[in-house]
Amino acid sequence: MRLLGLLGFMAVMWMMILAITAFLIYFVAPIDFVLFRNGLDRFIVSLMQASIAIVIIVILVWGLNKMKEIYMQRKLQL
Repeated sequence: MRLLGLLGFMAVMWMMILAITAFLIYFVAPIDFVLFRNGLDRFIVSLMQASIAIVIIVILVWGLNKMKEIYMQRKLQL
């Protein structure tokens, strides 16, 4: 049973990582085509993309840390 909890933790962790990666690929990367076509400078568009990506990664790290804390609290209570 202990191994099942660890496998569940790892599966949820990888699902979070893959979901964030898909979001960055399918929604943040095409911002370049939408905004650059409207006449914005490429530097500004790249700055916006980088800012969005950094914020998303910080949220991912925060979420993974919270998930780890919950997992560790459950394991230490046994």
